[in-house]
Amino acid sequence: MAIPFTYQELKRAWRQLSSICKPVAGNTRTNQHRLLLFYAAECGLKAVWLKRRQKSFFDDIDIQATGHDLGKILSALRVGSQVSIPINIQMSPVVIQGKKQIPRNGGIEILHQVWRYGGQCLHPTDMACEQQLEQVLDWIKGELQ
Repeated sequence: MAIPFTYQELKRAWRQLSSICKPVAGNTRTNQHRLLLFYAAECGLKAVWLKRRQKSFFDDIDIQATGHDLGKILSALRVGSQVSIPINIQMSPVVIQGKKQIPRNGGIEILHQVWRYGGQCLHPTDMACEQQLEQVLDWIKGELQ
């Protein structure tokens, strides 16, 4: 069962997550920072979704329409080429007994899993994904100000 969240809650989550997902004093981001970056973008995009639809909360229908697929949300918001996110995520395959390789590829909706479970993106790189999500956060800031 999906839990509905209000516009104000999503906007507050976007602000808070955006402020704490930054690396500490010149260090690179860890997967934990990246995960917060992903969720900051997700919360912010969902807040923009509500604002544009003049709705006060994100309900079951909205949740089913979007999930964790930032690409779907950006497409529905008709952002166009203003911001881009990775379409395909590739990790190194899992090798079993030195022979069988299991590929680990997917769309943007798997990115939070990659970072949550300690994975590493090969193409695009983690850093490239970060940069694209930072662009999304900048765009969201313009929409929610």
